[in-house]
Parts: sequence; structure tokens; C-alpha cells
Amino acid sequence: MKRSRCVSLSLSLLLALGFCLIFAYSNTPLGPAIGSDNAIYLTMGTAIAQGYAPYTEVFDHKGPLLFLLQALPQAVAGGYSTLAVFVMEALFLLACLRAVCAIAGEVGAPRLPAQIAYLALICALTDGGNLTEEYSNLFTLLGILFALRAFAGERAQGERLFARALGMGAMAMLAFLMRANNALPLCAMTAVLALCLLARRELAPLRRCAGGFAAGLLLAGLPVVLWLAAQGALGEAIYGSILHNMMYAETDGAGRLHMLLFDRYGHIALLLAALSCLGALTLWRRAPAMTLSLIAGAAGAGLAALISHKYYVHYLVLGAPCAVTGVALLLAAAKRRGKRLCGAGCALCVALCAAILAVSGAQANESRLAWRGEDFDAFTADAQALYAQVPEQERESFMAYRVEPRWYVAAKALPCMRFYFLQEILAQADPAVMEEIVEEFESDPPRWLVIYYNREFGPPYDARVAAIFESDYEFVDARGQYQLLRLKEAGT
Repeated sequence: MKRSRCVSLSLSLLLALGFCLIFAYSNTPLGPAIGSDNAIYLTMGTAIAQGYAPYTEVFDHKGPLLFLLQALPQAVAGGYSTLAVFVMEALFLLACLRAVCAIAGEVGAPRLPAQIAYLALICALTDGGNLTEEYSNLFTLLGILFALRAFAGERAQGERLFARALGMGAMAMLAFLMRANNALPLCAMTAVLALCLLARRELAPLRRCAGGFAAGLLLAGLPVVLWLAAQGALGEAIYGSILHNMMYAETDGAGRLHMLLFDRYGHIALLLAALSCLGALTLWRRAPAMTLSLIAGAAGAGLAALISHKYYVHYLVLGAPCAVTGVALLLAAAKRRGKRLCGAGCALCVALCAAILAVSGAQANESRLAWRGEDFDAFTADAQALYAQVPEQERESFMAYRVEPRWYVAAKALPCMRFYFLQEILAQADPAVMEEIVEEFESDPPRWLVIYYNREFGPPYDARVAAIFESDYEFVDARGQYQLLRLKEAGT
């Protein structure tokens, strides 16, 4: 038994490492692409690790758990370490694969094909990796596992019902703290399970489930709330992770129904939901509540992917936990019908997944090389050359304004203003963002500034900010598409 577990764990580890080398290309040791969101998180993690407060000193509209998660590898590695983030991604994926193994074991499905299916479901959607969705999937998978152990039979299993509901509550809260939208699959599953218990008048199990779920929410959420309160950032965390996130989701974009019915994005969302629903139906006779719950979870994942008008492909990763559970249930149904059908089903699953992984792997490598480009080394050298001209003692008053987020990573610089990336775009969601930026430039401006140079971009600089750049700063140097400015001395 121990040997088989070691073999299984080793296979999962090899799958996780191999997958991350190719598909987590933003931080891969093969030559990291850095990317955009990943660059933002590298800066965020480095800043938090060096003592910045979340939201009040370094801002993003993601959840507070992401700040903590990004700070961990940078605290260990000293800042701006892509390798440390790669290791964290590989460990999270390993944990996801082990959770998939446990789900497959719970429903009686072969474990290895289920793991390969999970990788095939997410490979074209990871967008370079180190994004909230891939981390949240671990919590969703564990929540599904707790639900299966409690509700896969005809009736709710009472002995450990409180503990399993507590686990579901904790996982839902952790997903919420990563990004609010990411908790929708587990919340939808939980709501349907509660309604099923209520409809069957199983009030005692319902009370145990409600108490356990609430305890789990509190257990997972309270430490983060206390950390935010200690940082003086609780109010700004609510604004950033919930209010600004909601406003950002409603900024311009295509209609949701159009994307669902007529775009590849919506077709992938429908495919993931279909896999979940088909697998869930195999449970209908012995566990109708679990069937309805998995269907609701698939709907919740679809809602999470379509609630924003941005439609970034990595939002679809949230549908993978319910989809792979559906695949495991289909494989388990084939296994119950005989070894021959099970073998054929597993062979077909593995072959199809291998083809998807091969095609998507080639595309991922092309994306990595495109991000790095021929000018990647020159870009890095230019950023470091400009930042080297900022005196060490004045770097606490440095700002790179509206530049590509990877500029900070290349220069290994940190910002002195909390809105440190895509400022005008953040202000499209909430104009108060730009009001704060203008006020800060007027009352306590950065002494050193890097901005674009001879390059078109949109939306353009806010007119008030552009006027301040023109009147209050003097040119120092230009490298590539960026220029270094210095605040004029009083009276000049």
C-alpha cells in the first residue's frame, strides 16, 4: 500500500512539474515570459514581503489572500523571484491533482486518467499561470470532495456531517478571499444541498450543515480579517476586493449572451458545464441532491466566467473542478459496466487529453516566446539603466506611471503610490481612483518618474496628470520607449 501511494504521488508530482514547465510560462525556468497580471503580482508580492500594507500602499482589486500568497515566495526568495513562484504553482497543482485522485477514488474512477483529464481541461486556459483561478481551484476541488463524502449516498451522512460542512465553508471562504467571483461554484453547490435537505425536511442534518459551514467561513476568514485590521487596511480591502471588483466587471465589453452563444469563450464554458452535468446525472438514482449540486456548481462556474465583461480566458479555469468531477463520474459509470468498457473509456480519455495537451503545449510555448520577443533583453537593460540613475536614498519617492507592469520586474523597482499600474484603466471603473492620483501628484508628488516615450497607448494619460508631467518634471534620460523624469526644484 505504501509503495503504491509513493508511485501515485510521484506520478502526480511529475505531471505537475511537466505541466508547469510548459503552461505556467510566466514563471517557468525555461525562460519566464513575466506577462502582465503576473508582473503585477510579482510587484505586489515583493512589496508586501518588504513591509508594504495591502490595498493602502499597494493596490489591486483581487482578494487579500492573493496578497498573502504572492508575498510568501518573495519573502523566502528575497523579492521578484519567478522561480519561487514557479515552485508555489507546482505545489498547488500537485495538491489539485491529489484532490482529483481523492475525488476519483470516492466515486470509483481510475485515478490517473482523471488527473490527465484535469490537466487537459485547464491547459489552454491557464494564460501563463500565477492567476487567482488556478489557486482557487484547489479550494473548489476540496469542497467538492467534502460534498461527495457527505452527500454521495441517498441521505446525508450524519457522523461527520458537521466536519465536512465545516470543510466546505472553509474552502468557500478561501476561494472568496482569493477573488470574490471564485467562490460562486462552491456557494451554488452549498445552496442547492441546503435546499434539498430543506425540501426533504431533514432539519437535523440541515442544522449540522449550516453550523459547520458557518464555522468554516469563520475559521478561514477571521485570521485574514485580523491581519487586514492590524495593517489598517480592512476598509480599503472591502473597497478593493468587492466594490472596485464589481465596478471593474461592469466596464465596457461584449454582451454576455453573445459571448455565451457565438464566441469560443462561451462554447468552452458550455463544454465544461456539459461534462459536469453528464457526469452528475450518473448519480441521480442514488444521490439526487449531489446531482443537482454539481449542476449548480457548473452553473456557478459559468456565472463566474461571464459575470465580468472582460472575458479573459483564464476565468474559464473555474469550471474545471466540476468538469473533472463529471469526467470521473463518467469513467466510474463505465467501470461499473465492465472492464472492457472501462479500459476503452480510459484509453479514449487519455488519448484525447494527450492530443489536447500536445497542441496546447505548442501554443503555450509560442506565447512564451512572443512575450519574451527579440527585445526582451534590451527591455530589461533599458529599465535597469533608467532605474540605476535614481539615487538609492531617493528610491522611496520613485514611480513608474502607466508603464507595462513588467517594467517594475525588469528594473526590480517598487512604487511609492498605491495605484501602481494601468491607472487610467482602473479609473474607468471608478473615477475616484484618478481623483486620488491627481491629488497625490499635487500634494506629495514622486521625486522620480518613469513614463512612456514616443509610444502610442490607450486610454491616454489623464489630462490633469499629463499637465503635471509637463509643468512639474524635467527630462533626465530616455531608453527604449521610456523616459526618466525628475521633479523640478522649487522656483525652477
